[in-house]
Parts: sequence; structure tokens; C-alpha cells
Amino acid sequence: MNLTLSVDDKLVEKARQVASRQGTSLQALVRQYIETLAGAREGAVLVHRLEEQWREADKHFREHPPKSYKFDREELYADRVGGRRRGE
Repeated sequence: MNLTLSVDDKLVEKARQVASRQGTSLQALVRQYIETLAGAREGAVLVHRLEEQWREADKHFREHPPKSYKFDREELYADRVGGRRRGE
């Protein structure tokens, strides 16, 4: 659907400059704003946030891999019941 708005020329030019600095167009900014008002972007925003968090976690684990540790059955049992470990 096309939408016609009446907006002051100077205001439109300032808005275009803002959009340009954000690497987008004025049309895209207006569309995003209307979608946000209508609630159509909520699901997409949530997916985007989850993907960002997943990438950050993945990056963290690549940079800081967990130390491998082989569990000993008796050690685990002793920790659960408050007993002593083998060799103590």
C-alpha cells in the first residue's frame, strides 16, 4: 500500500540525513516505525535478539573453551552423599 504524507521539506531533509547516517533510507525508517506501532515486528525483533545472543555465546565459547574434565563415578557419588573421595 502506498501512503502519502504532507511533511515540511526541511524536516524531510533532516530525516533523510539521519537515515543516511544509519545506513538506511527514510522510507525504510518510516516503514519500521509503522510496523513497530502495529506490532508486526515484535516476533522478528525477538528472533533477531535471540540470534545475537546465540552468536555472542558461540563467540565466547570459541574464545574461552570449557576445560574438559572426566568425572569419576565414585567422586560424584561421594560429593552427593558427603562422603570421602577415593585415596583420602
